Formats: sequence, C-alpha cells, structure tokens
Amino acid sequence: MTGLRSRALALAAVIGLGGLAACGSDTNQTENSRMAGESIKQIFSTFKRDKTAAPPVDAEAMARSSLELNKGPLILLSQETPKNVSILGMIGENGTMRTYATPTMQAVILRGGMLAGTRGLGFDMMSAEVEQTGRLIRARTPGTGKKVIRYLDGLGLERPIPLDCTVSVGADTSYPFAGQTWSGRQVVEHCEGLGMTMDDTFIVSAAGQIVASRQWISPQLGYITIQTVRP
Repeated sequence: MTGLRSRALALAAVIGLGGLAACGSDTNQTENSRMAGESIKQIFSTFKRDKTAAPPVDAEAMARSSLELNKGPLILLSQETPKNVSILGMIGENGTMRTYATPTMQAVILRGGMLAGTRGLGFDMMSAEVEQTGRLIRARTPGTGKKVIRYLDGLGLERPIPLDCTVSVGADTSYPFAGQTWSGRQVVEHCEGLGMTMDDTFIVSAAGQIVASRQWISPQLGYITIQTVRP
C-alpha cells in the first residue's frame, strides 16, 4: 500500500481539500419503475448545491476545480450516512479494477463501475462479487443474477450477504455536470437476501460505461452516489 499511499498523498495538492420507463404492465414492473424513479432523484440531488450543509457544499464547483488541477481520472462521491461530499482521484488500476481515494486514504474500489469495496469509511464493504449482474448492467440488458457483499460489522468481523438480484432497464437520460453533458440509460438492480432489500441505480452510456450510480455499501452506511468527473 506504500505506493498507493504516496500517490494518494500527492493528490492533496491537487484535490485540496434520472425515472425508469416501465417495460410492461404487471405490478412488479410498475413498482420497480417507481423505486427506480426515486433512486434517480437521489442521484441527481447530489449535483445540486446543498444549502443545509455547514459550510455549504457545491459539488459542481468542487468538480470544476478538481478538473483544472488534476489531469487524471476523477469521481465525485456523495456519502448519505454520514453526509459528506468528496472528490476522489484514481490511485491504482488493474484491468477493470480501479481504486479512487482522497488524500486521507478514504477509498472506493470499482470493478467496471460496480462498487467492489470501500476503505476508511467505517463499516466498510470489504469486497463484493458483482460479475453476474455487472455484465447485465453494463450491457443495459434486463435479467437476473446473484451477487455477494462482504462488510464489516460493529465487532470488526466480516459478514457476507448473498443476494438474488433482478436488473431492470429504463429510459435514456442526459444531464449537464461540471462542463459536460452526460448521457446514458437508466438501469436498476433490485437485490434481496438475509432479510435485506436494496435498489442500486445506474446511468450507463451507449459504450457500456457506468457514468453515475447510487450503490449500497453496508447496513450501517447505506448508499453512496458516484458521479464520473473525468473517465
């Protein structure tokens, strides 16, 4: 981790500091559409200035500033519990795996845009097996698949959550953010397992890239929103 830490510290000087269209008429599809619409609203709400924060957070301004100072891949991370907005720079890449971190080594690990782990957030997602649903999501194709999330509980023990998931595909959308117009199709992943239910929402480009998402981390942390600032 020494090399990753050095690169993360080097970022300190640089960083400083969408509704789903129903695909049928049955009840389940209608309910999935409603939940998808709510999740899309959650994604878009991240891009708006948060007037309740102290001091106020302007995600758009943060993203534009980071683009001017850093030439590498960047993401904007909005954490809902506790409430926090940060810019993360890429500090490592291995195939489809990318690690993004703040200068203080709060990090997220993405596998093809799917959340595969977090570090330094508390009650972290230690790892995730997301290959089955990840293929469907990036292909913007409905279907079913399994995934496993492993998170840290209050005793520091790693707990696995096996999940059965259904992927639904919705309408195309586009929106401006940080000087660029982002376009993609809305995709929702509904998962259930061990008495838990979660609905992750993605905006996937025609090229199969996840440009924005709202994904579940763990029971204690809930969801985070990830917006691409520079691919």
